Amino acid sequence: PQVNEEISVKHLPSTEPDPHVVRVGWSLDSCSTQLGEEPFSYGYGGTGKKSTNCKFENYGETFAENDVIACLVDFECGEEVEMSFMKNGKWLGVAYRVRKEVLGGRALFPHVLVKNCAIEFNFGQREETYFSVPPGFTFIQHLPLADRVRGTLGPKSKAECEILMMVGLPAAGKTTWAVKHAAANPSKKYNILGTNAIMDKMRVMGLRRQRNYAGRWDVLIQQATQCLNRLIQIAARKKRNYILDQV
Repeated sequence: PQVNEEISVKHLPSTEPDPHVVRVGWSLDSCSTQLGEEPFSYGYGGTGKKSTNCKFENYGETFAENDVIACLVDFECGEEVEMSFMKNGKWLGVAYRVRKEVLGGRALFPHVLVKNCAIEFNFGQREETYFSVPPGFTFIQHLPLADRVRGTLGPKSKAECEILMMVGLPAAGKTTWAVKHAAANPSKKYNILGTNAIMDKMRVMGLRRQRNYAGRWDVLIQQATQCLNRLIQIAARKKRNYILDQV
């Protein structure tokens, strides 16, 4: 099938120098939340860059508040799957071509990464589309159930949730074990809670921020610790599996 979805962007207030990030695209169910920063994760960002496996290249145009991005996937291109995007009804060209044999029958899921932005999706539930849909493409919601693949289901109750707490001296290998254990058990969808995990996600164009914080390491640690405290508060209310990786 040829699949389509629309995403509308709205900025939220922030005091940061580069406060707003939106990256949209597709990834496998087993991928992390960091769209475009690992294999089989294909993103297009508001800076006018496309990225997969942390490789950023110029693509399309920049986009920002009040823009509407359509994400298109075409499975009818022979041995390849083509991914492309539209901005406010204008087609930006093919962003990715991936051989079907490489995907190995695994499904691509809609994926969005945002920072200080509100977004609105149209999977086909709106009576009117934001912009006209290209001929041959169908919104995900209009596809027959037989053509869809369900993503991993989380725990149904708090009693089914799993929490692992790492114990050990600094540099003993706790974080390494946690990352490997999460990767070895993708169906668990472990959320790793720790300042290392947070800083690993505080990337700019795929680069870790440690490189940009020379002489200000204490500032980075303080910010990551504040984020961790907030994440732990949120985690207590969610039915998920966690690894607490914090001494």
